[in-house]
Amino acid sequence: MDIIKFNKFIGILKTIERTGWVRNNIPHPESVAEHSFRTGILAMLLAKEMNVDPLKSIKMALIHDIGESIIGDIVTERAGTKISENLAQSKKEKESRAIKRIFSSLSKEGEEYIKLFDEFEEDRTPEARFVKQLDKLEMAIQAYEYESKYGLDLEEFYTTARTRIKDKKLVAILNELEKMRNKR
Repeated sequence: MDIIKFNKFIGILKTIERTGWVRNNIPHPESVAEHSFRTGILAMLLAKEMNVDPLKSIKMALIHDIGESIIGDIVTERAGTKISENLAQSKKEKESRAIKRIFSSLSKEGEEYIKLFDEFEEDRTPEARFVKQLDKLEMAIQAYEYESKYGLDLEEFYTTARTRIKDKKLVAILNELEKMRNKR
């Protein structure tokens, strides 16, 4: 297991700014690592209530964007609509190759994480569906924070969150966030 080689990829994630925020001219936008961290914290806090495996959900949340350390943060949708099916498919293929490369540095231990990433991408388990929704919930929370701090309108991020978040409990959290947004 090559922890140092693996952690170089994690270090890169700390420097990659999230493209959606860059596109909206957010000063010093969050990194991919910061997004993944808060998504992991949300999984930690909400997994039991959502009746999903907490450890599996946390792991999935922490690794869901790790391939971006190689391919970058490629935006494939805006306001809940895919920009291009070809772009989405290309990103999926590139990210899958990147995940295999990154986790191969962990030898046998990396196989678990490759399978976990594939499970997330294929949206085939309750944990995958949960973490995919958390990914969008975290984005909406970040949009709220940027709107509050910079006086912006980042509606497109809420639109995307609304189209992707389906679980009643997570919808309730998003609705509460939007109530707070409307009170400003």
